[in-house]
Amino acid sequence: MTLFLGLVQTGVQPDAQPDIQTRIKARFVSAMRGALTVGAALAFSLGGLPASAKTPAVTTIGIASLGPHPSLAKTIQGFKDEMTKEGYVDGKNVDYTYSDANFTQALMPQMFSQILSKHPAMILTVTTSVSQVARAAVTDHKLPLIFTEVTDPVAAGLVPDWQHGSDRFTGSSDLQNFDAVLDFAKRAFPGVKSFGTLYNPGEANDVVTTHALADAAKRAGLEFKPVSVDSVNDIEQRAQMLKGVGFVYITGSNLVQSAIPAVAASMLRMKVPVLSSETEAIKKGMATASYAVSLESVGANAAKQAVRVLKGESTATLPVLKPAPTDYVTSLSKTQFAKLGLTIPKSFEDCKCFIN
Repeated sequence: MTLFLGLVQTGVQPDAQPDIQTRIKARFVSAMRGALTVGAALAFSLGGLPASAKTPAVTTIGIASLGPHPSLAKTIQGFKDEMTKEGYVDGKNVDYTYSDANFTQALMPQMFSQILSKHPAMILTVTTSVSQVARAAVTDHKLPLIFTEVTDPVAAGLVPDWQHGSDRFTGSSDLQNFDAVLDFAKRAFPGVKSFGTLYNPGEANDVVTTHALADAAKRAGLEFKPVSVDSVNDIEQRAQMLKGVGFVYITGSNLVQSAIPAVAASMLRMKVPVLSSETEAIKKGMATASYAVSLESVGANAAKQAVRVLKGESTATLPVLKPAPTDYVTSLSKTQFAKLGLTIPKSFEDCKCFIN
């Protein structure tokens, strides 16, 4: 009706109305076709593209760990925190799939199978033994592997030298500067003449560490007494062999770390101070002092390597990252010094490093 009145008002004769109406209908149909075409194109632009174009792609990173332990947890958290700083946010554009072997070598293949079922873009291998098993367990040689908490990756056969990664591996080492460690020990325990350590001869990290400690002891003018331990059940008995040393140095040995309470109890009975290579023991009252590489920094160094690999760099071109001087943390326990009848040296009086 509106269309007819408009035609009359503009002076169009009634006998011309059928032609006008036909032309208007044709224009209307043409306009509708155009609108449908535009609508279809818009619909395709909004909903027809792949989901990856609408939302950020999620990168899956596998984490294979030796077992549940506070030290390993700190390293993993340091890795995640650094990844976040680099723009890889958990739950947003990165997804972590974790599995551990519960400190059991036989469970490692199963651990890797669980991780690989999630199709990760890379895998973080935590500790030397886990990293060594990864070489056989991960059959896809194009899948990059980033190790952490590996003391000597060269001796472990993961990389050819400290200046290069391998075609499959690069990562971060937790290698301590033992000259600096013993210098700290001589300041913390003035007049000390000797020290000892417990180590697992079947673990590559432990063997490398023990040799390095022996060399550092010579340079420091200290007598060194290493005692081998093959099983957790042997810890308490073997620890008795360290009676009379100036202090006992607890390394990052996975075997010894899992039995620190037993070691600490033995040393306390023998009035031997404990110097720990990590910070958790002193926080729990099981060490007298610690001069240690921050485990979070070891994990963070691994994350820096991981980001470079995710952005396209080859593991073979990336040198292994060692702890920097700023990665060390000093801690002393007033309670443990008192229990042992020791006096904290005056050089530490102003140190903001006391745990309790």
